[in-house]
Amino acid sequence: MKAEQAPWQKLGFKLKLGLRARDEADWLPHDDLFDDHSARDSQLAYKAQLLGDRHDEVFAALPGSEPAGREVLAMVRTHLQQFHDASLPDLPADADLHPLDAAARLVPEDLLLLEPRRRANGGTGGDFDWYLVAASLCFPAHWVLAEKMNKPLAAIHAPVPDYRERLETPMDRFFTNMKIGPISSRMNWSLQLGDELFSPHRSTRKAAMGDLANEDMCLRMENQTLRKLPETGLVLFTIRTHMVPMIRWQSTPGAIAALVDMLDQMSEAARNYKGAHLYRDALQQFLINS
Repeated sequence: MKAEQAPWQKLGFKLKLGLRARDEADWLPHDDLFDDHSARDSQLAYKAQLLGDRHDEVFAALPGSEPAGREVLAMVRTHLQQFHDASLPDLPADADLHPLDAAARLVPEDLLLLEPRRRANGGTGGDFDWYLVAASLCFPAHWVLAEKMNKPLAAIHAPVPDYRERLETPMDRFFTNMKIGPISSRMNWSLQLGDELFSPHRSTRKAAMGDLANEDMCLRMENQTLRKLPETGLVLFTIRTHMVPMIRWQSTPGAIAALVDMLDQMSEAARNYKGAHLYRDALQQFLINS
């Protein structure tokens, strides 16, 4: 029987949309990707803490985003009740709570809303730019919410190597042409030291071989979905984050070697963006000593 591949072997590292259709029942999965049965409850508790203690860092919304937020809240509640038989937690008794904020407290996913604005001169990606107008982002993977608010997709992804050349036009076109009803999904992966979910800034510490053996080097997976809201026409972007120590794949034939090779194949810009220079030598040393 063929050994199961590690996520980076399945997904690769090249920049692409990589979208797949997803059924409504699987929109917001209940279970953890790596079978950590405590992950959901611990993430919900951590979100509640962050929304209480660091609200301005993890939630932002522009005026006028409330109707779309109400749509999301209704959709999330309906989904949980219909597909997960969920008893919904009590929400803070705060009349001023934005509905997207309320929705985000019900699920581990981060929830982001993007609004279409007509371009003055059109463009290759269509007649609209899509702006981030509201977000509950408790588990950022090395980006700061305040720096991305009220910016279009192109500006949001400006730090991503080759985004402008390879993905800007397809992404804008996909958002504009998205139909109401279908759900699109994709997976994303990155490496980080430690298992901190709230990571707006990447650690600059260079990994040592012991970090891998001691479960301090982690694989961070993002299960992302996109869908267009039927009433307001905004796009809802959801991110479910899963974290697991890299040592999980020490016995998977060729997995760590494939990752080292993958990091070596990246362009210098991609290596810097992914933080590959922080992890590559430790992974190579682990291979030598295994």
